[in-house]
Amino acid sequence: MLKLPANNELQMTWYNTSHALWMAGFSIQQLLVTWILVGILAQSPETVGLAQLLIGVPALIFMLWGGVIGDRVDGRRLLIQSHLLSIIPPLVLALAVYLDQLGVWILILTALVANLLNSASNPARNTILNVVAGARLQWAISLSTGIGAIATIIGTRVAGSIDQIGLIEVLLLQSACFGVGAIFLIGLRASAPTTETPLPNSEAGSPAVVQPSTYSIIRAGLIYTWRFKLARDLVGLNFFSSFFNAGAWMVAIPFIISRIYAGDALLLANITVVFYFGSLIANFGLLKFMPLSRPGQVYLILQLSRVLVLYLIWYQPSMTWLWIAAAFWGFNMGVTNTMSRVMIQEIAEPAFRARLMSVFTLGLMSATPMGSLVLGIVIGQFGELNALIPGMLASIMIFYYGYKRSDIWQYRSPVPAAQDPA
Repeated sequence: MLKLPANNELQMTWYNTSHALWMAGFSIQQLLVTWILVGILAQSPETVGLAQLLIGVPALIFMLWGGVIGDRVDGRRLLIQSHLLSIIPPLVLALAVYLDQLGVWILILTALVANLLNSASNPARNTILNVVAGARLQWAISLSTGIGAIATIIGTRVAGSIDQIGLIEVLLLQSACFGVGAIFLIGLRASAPTTETPLPNSEAGSPAVVQPSTYSIIRAGLIYTWRFKLARDLVGLNFFSSFFNAGAWMVAIPFIISRIYAGDALLLANITVVFYFGSLIANFGLLKFMPLSRPGQVYLILQLSRVLVLYLIWYQPSMTWLWIAAAFWGFNMGVTNTMSRVMIQEIAEPAFRARLMSVFTLGLMSATPMGSLVLGIVIGQFGELNALIPGMLASIMIFYYGYKRSDIWQYRSPVPAAQDPA
């Protein structure tokens, strides 16, 4: 079994600790935003969907910008700055709660700022892992995703305990997660930026060079993604999947818990914990089988199994079966997210890796708020459970396209150099 060098193991420790604290803080925000809208401010499904759209969409521009700076600057410095700035939004929201000024717009504003910071730093967070992991990229991705799932479980459970702990106290804990995470990032070595070959300045007739503009760099990353069919297919299918599945989890599940099962924030938190526990089992289970030679086949087969999960929840089962469905939905998500990310990071050229990851993450992030808006309207018109039907159809369509019209099924993962028998 291939082992990381001792120095790389230490680097992985710093990376995963800071990543875990970031995920814990961000998961607190995600559950709090949803439950404050649904359970505290008692907003309609359409308003909840619109709020999720307003929170998510402006961050999309920053995702592309984050891909540019991820290829051009020291990723460690960028992550430290993002952690420190992320301390501020929860403190502002805590002050609003203390002054009895909590409302929809202050919630949207603070969540939007947090999302912008996540978008700006996410591509760098992913690409640093390529440097730290070396030849064991699949293993490192699965491990960091699993650790992130543990942190998400803890953060979600903390957020669900607002009635016992207090909303202000939970927000202070969220700020602390971001601040402590910045300390652990100091242990990472600086990552040299990937720069493109500069263009000669022929008009000046000198060896001076013309540095490409941010716009041209973003455009080059988008063109690279579009012309690379496998990358384009992975980005498109993940967008399509997240639109209906992540959107359903963000909007439909809270209303199903609140209206059909008469649950509170703690029940929503516990269901979410079970969901992420399934993801945790998936990612740590994958470690035993990595590296996988056919991640695309695993990705597509799991699309079909998701149909059964959504159908079970749509059938309005007993609480026991709802727990089981949530766990398997999380397991499914854990495998499919890891497989798609593995393929994207394996196929990307180093000079375009952060930008390709930014486009990939952009697809995931843009799909969720837009799906939330559409599914919020569906809930308002047809009921909570019927918002799961589009996800079933989408999963079937993803499998069909990936098998028949894409190279995802045939994709073979490259053998790491250290394991190459030659």
